[in-house]
Amino acid sequence: MTTSSTFVADLTALLEELALDPQDTGGEHLARLVALLRPGRGAGAEVAESRLRALLRLFESRPELARVLTTHLNAVLTARMHRALYAESGVLANQGFFSGLGSRILGRLLPPAIDADFLRDLFSEVFDDARDGEWMAAIPREDWLDLFAVLSLDGEAFAPARQRCRHEVFEAMRMASHRLAALGMEPALLRYQPALARHESPFLAQSDEVRGFIDRHAHSDEQTEHDGHLEVLLEQCMNYVDTIRRRSREAGVGVNLVFILARIEQIVQRLKLLRSLALPAAGQDPLDMRRQAIDFFVDLVRQENRRHSVRDLFNGTTQLLARRVTEQASKSGEHYVTGTRSEFLGMFRAAAGAGLIIGAMAMIKILTAKLALPPVWEALAYSLNYGLGFVLIHILHLTIATKQPAMTAATLAAALDGKQNREARLNVLTDLAAQVSRTQWISIAGNVSIGFLTALAIAMVGGQFLGWQPVDPAKGAHLLHDLHPWQSLALLHAAIAGIYLFLSGLISGYYDNQSLYHRVPERLRRVKWLRTLLGEQRLHRLSDYVEHNLGALMGNFLFGCMLGCTPIIGGLLGLPLDIRHVAFASANLAYGLQALAFDVDWHDVVISASGVILIGLTNLIVSFSLAMKTALRSRGVEPEDTRGLSVKLLRRFLTRPRDFFWPPRSDAAGPETERD
Repeated sequence: MTTSSTFVADLTALLEELALDPQDTGGEHLARLVALLRPGRGAGAEVAESRLRALLRLFESRPELARVLTTHLNAVLTARMHRALYAESGVLANQGFFSGLGSRILGRLLPPAIDADFLRDLFSEVFDDARDGEWMAAIPREDWLDLFAVLSLDGEAFAPARQRCRHEVFEAMRMASHRLAALGMEPALLRYQPALARHESPFLAQSDEVRGFIDRHAHSDEQTEHDGHLEVLLEQCMNYVDTIRRRSREAGVGVNLVFILARIEQIVQRLKLLRSLALPAAGQDPLDMRRQAIDFFVDLVRQENRRHSVRDLFNGTTQLLARRVTEQASKSGEHYVTGTRSEFLGMFRAAAGAGLIIGAMAMIKILTAKLALPPVWEALAYSLNYGLGFVLIHILHLTIATKQPAMTAATLAAALDGKQNREARLNVLTDLAAQVSRTQWISIAGNVSIGFLTALAIAMVGGQFLGWQPVDPAKGAHLLHDLHPWQSLALLHAAIAGIYLFLSGLISGYYDNQSLYHRVPERLRRVKWLRTLLGEQRLHRLSDYVEHNLGALMGNFLFGCMLGCTPIIGGLLGLPLDIRHVAFASANLAYGLQALAFDVDWHDVVISASGVILIGLTNLIVSFSLAMKTALRSRGVEPEDTRGLSVKLLRRFLTRPRDFFWPPRSDAAGPETERD
């Protein structure tokens, strides 16, 4: 790719202008130089590569311009402090999630002022485009090395800048080590690992070791026998972090702890990098050292570009919390996966029992609508009907089919842990997918069939024996119309319900985590008035029940509140918002047919029944896909790790279709082994 003569002319003019005052320590000329090298919107990284090579050719033809830029870089680097850039860039700030969110939003809307004393501020001024890190990383390292050679960065003229950089690397190590020592004494950390306070802490010891390292090597590059001790202490710090993360699975985790662990991990990695830059390993190739320095420089550019990224803050600091929440959900999901025929039939019985309650809940909702309550009270009535009904279903150990995907997705993702081989991961997912499939359809069959029969029984008994018609013909026609797949918004409303199903799974995991983290069962046992009211034994049973069921109770109740409030909120906003749930849709189908005395064209019956099926599929697909994406991301599983799963599932379905609908004859629990 050729570079235009206009670009070369602009580049030459800029460097000649800089030659008038090469000792200027401002960032204006460097910002203009980077702007010239930066590819335009939509252009590839090869444009930047071509422009950098044009700059190299210009320096070769006019060496005096290269000396001008070298002098300018030397002046800039010696005049500013680097330590904050080296120690803090890319590391989470010492602030909570919401304060960090506020500062990043403010930084996006109102960029901070530039302080001429700090190199970090120069980076913000020069690399002010979010794409800078990307195109700079795409330029081959050999081109950067050629630029360093042309600028004679190893020469005598650049010696003051090299000395300043080395000094600032040591100071950055000192700064990072002090912050790591302070984090090691955080109360949130000591709660999980009291040994950090009782014994000599590696978090404190590493600070002393960094100070000794700096004293030994501030003026010498020679290796000593003590230099390896710092790596040992940093590894001990990371071992404590791993231990705390394991313990948090049983004791819960708070947002504050997530921040602390993430900061510790980032600071340890930064200390290791700074140590390798300050003191190269014995026998290390100087060329490798330069490449490492280039990689660090490009990473700093990328990290400063993302300094005010709200997305990075959200993604980076919620991943561990999301994993803890989905792990709690996966424990519930294990109850929604059947491996034996006895479990399979037990799932049908549990789903059938839930169908009885759902048929009655659908009737209560229809009767509530007849009261024509004010919107707020109507939303409250709908929410209590749904919420308390779902809680009753849980208390009676019954099953709602559409609740399963949000739970089983976490179980599927959890099954991938420890499976390093991609083929092993796919086999595990295939086995579990077959189990989930047959469990899902039998539970839907129980909910839908018994829900339909219960609703039909209520309506017919009321009409035949009590002279009571719960649903008039106009309402019946409306109920059937709401099930029409394309003449109504049934599928959109089913998707909304699917989102709520996904959220209910997260809510369940969240409250289970909160129960562990805040030790709710133990605190309940210390409530004096409850002990007096219930007695010691009943209070212990209550606290044990809360320990194992708080998440499910809150998830079910709040799921009901979301379902109940949505149509009212839609009406208040003038938006077509509503929900469609497959079990309630089947009950509404029964009420609609009975209200019209079954005088309905068979085509309409087929369409309405098809609407129920499509509503169910939409509920499942939306909730499962969202839950699976969240669970996989929380475990760091990339899309390529599950590539080929659809082919393996298809092969299993074609060779052993029965596995997806009926459990194998063997009652041995555990995953079936695929036989190809």
